[in-house]
Amino acid sequence: MEREKYNLIYEYYACHILFGHFEYGSCLPTIEQIGNSFHVAPQTVHNALMKLQMDGLVRILSGRPTTVVYKATDEVKHQFAENYYLARKNAIEEVYSLSHFLLMPLFHEGCRRLSDADLQQILSVARQENSNIVSISMFCCNIMIDALNNWLAKGLFLDMVSFFQFPYVPSFNEDNNEEYKKYHRLLTAGCEKLDRENVFCAFSYFQTLTQKTLQNFIDQAWDKTTATEQISFRWQTYRDRPQHCHTLAASIIKNILSGAYSEKNMLPSYEKTASEFSVSISTVRRTIELLRDMGIIHTINGVGNQIQYSAPNLEKLQRPAIQKNIRMAGESIEILFLTTGAVIHRVFPNLEDDQITSLRNMLNKKRTPSSMDIVLFMVQYFMEAFSSPLIYEVYNKLLEFLFFVYPLLSNPENADNQESVRFIKKMDQGLRDKNMNQFTQGFLELLNAVQDKIVKRLEIMTPYHSLQKAP
Repeated sequence: MEREKYNLIYEYYACHILFGHFEYGSCLPTIEQIGNSFHVAPQTVHNALMKLQMDGLVRILSGRPTTVVYKATDEVKHQFAENYYLARKNAIEEVYSLSHFLLMPLFHEGCRRLSDADLQQILSVARQENSNIVSISMFCCNIMIDALNNWLAKGLFLDMVSFFQFPYVPSFNEDNNEEYKKYHRLLTAGCEKLDRENVFCAFSYFQTLTQKTLQNFIDQAWDKTTATEQISFRWQTYRDRPQHCHTLAASIIKNILSGAYSEKNMLPSYEKTASEFSVSISTVRRTIELLRDMGIIHTINGVGNQIQYSAPNLEKLQRPAIQKNIRMAGESIEILFLTTGAVIHRVFPNLEDDQITSLRNMLNKKRTPSSMDIVLFMVQYFMEAFSSPLIYEVYNKLLEFLFFVYPLLSNPENADNQESVRFIKKMDQGLRDKNMNQFTQGFLELLNAVQDKIVKRLEIMTPYHSLQKAP
């Protein structure tokens, strides 16, 4: 994650220099200030600054502030900012929607978990002489998301920052904006009184104001330009390197659960699987070996690979990458737990009577599967209910980790029927009475039960896990 922060710091200051936020001759914050804002070690900041110097953007002198040496006219800087955001116009609208439903609830929970010392750090940043909406927002985002101790949530935030670069728009002036001053006072008062709700209220306003300012900037630029090739937002869930083997394993498990493959059936050949999923044959071989260790596949020499359930080989599943995927399945559940309220509030009121009847019928047909089956079904239902391709993509990535861990949590021949029935009854009652709160409570209890299973599985497989359970 330090490598991600190094790139983020470099991109952040490179863009803001090119945008004109930092002009020729101005000084960047100190290494200590940047390290505090991004929650990284001084060496990580130093490495990012060295790369900026190599690119001719800053000059570093021992014992003196880092100085901007990039020269350009205001017109060139303005054009750079326009080009940057116009190329992301379509995706920015979707990313803001994603942020509302997924990221802001995570920030809210992170704010709730802040220590008193954390609040004093926010207060210190807000009172700095050169503080502005960008620097305060950056610090708050980092300290709130870090409080979750959730790598997936942190990765989503980092990718969003890399995409937005916490936009600096020249037209916005904190000194002349009375609303900004009002919420800045609310933020500092909230920190002084240890009132986390007021801190989050002020923080939320800063995000809304930034969004409004940026969208106005883009709209004005769009009116005077020709069509621009668009850049899409991508959430990189595997931070170190692409895990094609694990993604393919999750896809095969999904096909098994959907009925595309059935127990005792033979899987397609290596060559056919490689062609279908656009991976190498060696990736398919590693995937089959993994699925065999997970107790899903039985290899018959000279015949092929048969779907046959057995106990997982826990000794062979001790590999750090496997444990990391199990942890990220728990983090997926935590993200769903913390964000599902906002999602249900969007979906539930728009359900027509026939949709409610259909959903009730589908839920009641699922009285025998495990709790994980119901989670997978409901998440896919929410995915379909949204019209946003980006929200669909993000949910799909959360599902990938849940499919991956499914065989390690459930015995398909002996599912946790009693527990499942209890959750389904509460959700069904909520649907029947059109009681959104009851439906939400049933789904949250379901997610809580699944997270318990994941935590217990980690306790069995590794003694040093640090997955935090959502309260």
